[in-house]
Amino acid sequence: MVKLVIALHNHQPVGNFESVLEEAFRLAYAPFFDVLERHPSVRVSVHFSGILYDWLEKAHPDYLARIAGLVKAGRLEVLSGGYYEPILALLPEEDRRGQVNMMRDYVRSRFGADPAGLWLAERVWEPELAGSLSAMGVGYTALDDIHFFSAGFEEKALTGRFTTEYAGRHLDVFPINHRLRYLMPFAEPRKVIDYLKGFEGQDAVLVMADDGEKFGLWPGTHDLVYKKGWLDKLFTLLEANSSWLETARFSDCLASPSKGLAYLPTTSYHELAQWALPHDRSRRLAGLWEESGEDFRGFLRGGYFRNFFSKYPESNRLYRRMLRASAKVRAAGANHGRAALYRAQCNCGYWHGVFGGVYLPHIRMAVYKNILEAEGALPAGRAHGFELHREDWDADGRPELLAEGENANFYFSPAKGGGLWEWDYKPRGVNFGSLVWRHPEAYHEADAKSIAASGARRAAEAELKKDLAYDWHPRMCLLDHFLHADTTLQAFTKASYGEQGDFVTGEYSFRHSEEADGLLLKFRRDGSVWAGGEAAQVRVEKSVLLRHDGSWRAAYRVSNQGGRKAQLWFGPELAFAFSGKEHCPPGEFHKVTGKTFRDPVYGGVELKFSEPLDLWSFPLETISRSEEGAERTYQGAVLLPHLKRELEPGAALEFSVEVRPL
Repeated sequence: MVKLVIALHNHQPVGNFESVLEEAFRLAYAPFFDVLERHPSVRVSVHFSGILYDWLEKAHPDYLARIAGLVKAGRLEVLSGGYYEPILALLPEEDRRGQVNMMRDYVRSRFGADPAGLWLAERVWEPELAGSLSAMGVGYTALDDIHFFSAGFEEKALTGRFTTEYAGRHLDVFPINHRLRYLMPFAEPRKVIDYLKGFEGQDAVLVMADDGEKFGLWPGTHDLVYKKGWLDKLFTLLEANSSWLETARFSDCLASPSKGLAYLPTTSYHELAQWALPHDRSRRLAGLWEESGEDFRGFLRGGYFRNFFSKYPESNRLYRRMLRASAKVRAAGANHGRAALYRAQCNCGYWHGVFGGVYLPHIRMAVYKNILEAEGALPAGRAHGFELHREDWDADGRPELLAEGENANFYFSPAKGGGLWEWDYKPRGVNFGSLVWRHPEAYHEADAKSIAASGARRAAEAELKKDLAYDWHPRMCLLDHFLHADTTLQAFTKASYGEQGDFVTGEYSFRHSEEADGLLLKFRRDGSVWAGGEAAQVRVEKSVLLRHDGSWRAAYRVSNQGGRKAQLWFGPELAFAFSGKEHCPPGEFHKVTGKTFRDPVYGGVELKFSEPLDLWSFPLETISRSEEGAERTYQGAVLLPHLKRELEPGAALEFSVEVRPL
């Protein structure tokens, strides 16, 4: 008898819009069970992330009651997992256990079942997980067949569960069949049966486990799966072939012995491993994959999830920010801030593949909001003032400065231009520094032939990509620019101008002192500015006062340290996360003493200058990929207050910028 396990993974990111969740429910989650209930002999397994459980409890509790009924009838197996869909391999052991126990407790109480199986988010596997999950009482999980191919297994051998181990602890693993993933629901139902027919007469277990959203929410799939009856036809065919084929839950496939030991390497499914590579290598791997045959593909491996932290510095910051909060929560004991921390561990904001991921501001900001909520729930520490930490926070070999206070946190990179990359304003739960800069991506380089072959949508993408620009430095506050005399706002916007100084990514020295109204950080760099056909020796000093109320002031002194006059065009970059570009109009503004940017979502920011300055402003927009194709995403606003001065030897220009949250 051939057993077919159909397992659906239903999930939406923490921070996603209510309308998106409702659409997913209407187009995918609800109609799937409508069809299932019409076919009483069909059994399936399902996993919902805790984000959806939380939402369904409020929005559609009757749907959860239907699931409970199917479980009681023996037709549905509910898998556990990390409650808020974290990448378990990335978490401290205590957080892993807490997330899994939280899901297990919910499934037990809501559905009356004790889940032995676990859905592994994004199927991100590291070998030590076998020991960790086994110690939690997890009996089995499912991983893609590419995991097995990478370990040398042949496809024809993957017709049942295997056993892996770590330090003597065992875990069963079901291979997910990639052919079934691609057939369902995109091929005719008869082709699914024909493929399964090839295993007739064997005691074979074949698994199709994939996103539930592909059954209704992905573009075009609702019409295909439900209006045109694809799922009804498939279930009808499965019932008609019950003499040799039956649907099964994972738990129905445990009576037969394991097929043996399988030691699987660190990886994930093929697409994620490809996306995790640098853009040029990702594109090359995609080409090799298309050029190679099935026999060769099993030897092609890309990166894995942790590579996203080197590919996207913003992901690395987010990840390490979460780990910092986790350490604080664990140190506090009890359950202070734990639920918010677990929400912050939802994987979606930490990477980018076929959907927006780290490029989506509302998803990214939700992670920061939950981090701040978790930390805010901890017992009060220092009563007043800032705690200043000097540590190599992002593992780049150079120390960062972390100033954490009652109302705000300020994180600086002295070795990267003395920039301020994170400004948490706690009363609003917002990080005004949460921007993603413009990175090259493999899919940015589609050729004309593929665009023409893909129709109007790809042609529209090609038009959109004409605006592509890439940043050569991170986008953060207080990066110090020296511009060429012919620089325009358009060139600055495109990051295609001639930077005349070596300050933007240069290393600054620093010192600090406690002040009555806050913490004063003093940064200094002696560098070179190409001016008037030769290099001028210039010193930039910026004194940044971090106030207890969450506001700050940067006072600048730029001096000519050389023996000749220097014609300088100087401006410190300011980069703020706003919820929409309408909150910060782009353009050139002359002789301004301040600007107010109101944001109904994040609250906005007010700027004041000590003297009239010219101001440039432009929206920072990325072009990234989603299920719908390429799309433009607003990340925030970049502003450049600037002025031109001719400085005699020993002379200096001075001004200050006041920044207040609204």
